[in-house]
Amino acid sequence: MKIPFYARYRTKQDREDLISCLDGSLATDGFYTQKVLRQISHIYPGSPATLTSSCSVALESALVLGGIKPGDEVILPSYNFPSAANGVLRAGGTPVFCDIDPDTQNISLSSAAAKITARTRAMIPVHYAGVACEMDALLKLAEEARLLVIEDAAQAIGSSYGGKPLGTLGDFGCVSFHYTKNISCGEGGLLIAGNEKACEDARCYRVHGTNRDAFFRGECDRYTWVMQGSSTAPSELCAALLSAQLPFLEQITRIRARRLSDYLTALKPLEQAGYARLMVIPDKAVPNGHIFYLRFASKALRQRVCDLLLAHGVEAKTHYVPLHLSPMGRKLGYGPGDCPESSACFDTLLRLPIHTELEAGQVWQIGEIITKGCVS
Repeated sequence: MKIPFYARYRTKQDREDLISCLDGSLATDGFYTQKVLRQISHIYPGSPATLTSSCSVALESALVLGGIKPGDEVILPSYNFPSAANGVLRAGGTPVFCDIDPDTQNISLSSAAAKITARTRAMIPVHYAGVACEMDALLKLAEEARLLVIEDAAQAIGSSYGGKPLGTLGDFGCVSFHYTKNISCGEGGLLIAGNEKACEDARCYRVHGTNRDAFFRGECDRYTWVMQGSSTAPSELCAALLSAQLPFLEQITRIRARRLSDYLTALKPLEQAGYARLMVIPDKAVPNGHIFYLRFASKALRQRVCDLLLAHGVEAKTHYVPLHLSPMGRKLGYGPGDCPESSACFDTLLRLPIHTELEAGQVWQIGEIITKGCVS
C-alpha cells in the first residue's frame, strides 16, 4: 500500500491554460489575472480582493495597510507558521504569542485577551485545518479592545463560519494557493479587504504604491507614486493555472469533506478508548477538509503510530514548531514555559493523508493501522 500525504488536484484545463498563457502575453494583471478576479468575486461575493504572489505577502500587505507601525503589538497564536510573525516584524511591530484551544488548535480567546495591552493594535487568528475560529466571540473581543482583525485563512478556501466564507469576517483576510492547498497554482495568495477603500489601497500597494489601476481605468492621464508600496502581484502563469483550478472548488471541497467525515467515524473508537482526541468542528463552522489530524495521548504513542503508518506506506506528518519555542521566539523573549497547549500540540499532533485521490476504504485501512499501533 502506498498512500501519499499530498496529491494535487489536476484538471485537463491546467495544461491548456498554461500553454495558452505562454503563447500570449506574460504581462502582469493580464487576461488570466482578470479572469481569476471574476471567479474570486463569486467565491467571496461582496468582498473586494486582490491577488498576491503568496499568502505571506498578503499578510504583510494587510499589516502595512492596516497601519501597523513601530511600537505596535499584534497578537497571534504560537502554534503557527512564521509568515504572520514575519509580517509584523517587517511592519516594525512586535508579535505577541498567545496559546491555542486544545479542541480546534485555533487561537485561545482567553489567552489572547490576557495579552492585550495599551499597545495592542491587531489580532491574527489562524483558521487551522480550514476549521473556523469562534469568530463571533473573537470579533466581539476585537471590537471591545478596538483591534484590527486579519484572518489568516491560508488553509481555508471553501470553508465558512455562519454561512460566510472565511477571510471575509475580519478587516482583512488572507488566502493561500500554495502547492499544498486545496486549490493550488504552486505559489499564490489572495488579500481580501473589508471595504472598497481598503481594497483600492491594496491595489495601489501591490504595484509599487502607484495608481496604475486608476490609469488603466482611464481616471488619470498617467500613473504615479501615491503611497508606500511593493511589487506583490503573482505572475500571469500562476494566474492561468489558478483559473483552471477554481471552477473545481466545490467538487474538491465536497470530496475532501467526505474523507474528513470518514476519518471522524473510523477513528471515533480511538477517542472513546482514550488513545487520541479527534479534531472538533464548532457548530457554525463548515470545514473544507484541508487537514485531518489526531492529538495522541502522548508523544511516544504518536511516534509509534507514525512509524507504523510509514512502514505500511502511509505518509503522515507532524506540523509546526510553535513560534515561542523557535530560535526567533527565544530572541523575542519567550521560553519553554510559555503557551503550554501549543507545546503539547507540538508533541502530540499527527496529520493524516487527506486529498481527492484518497478513497473511503483507504481511510478505514489507515484507521486499522492506527488502532493496531495504539493497542499493541
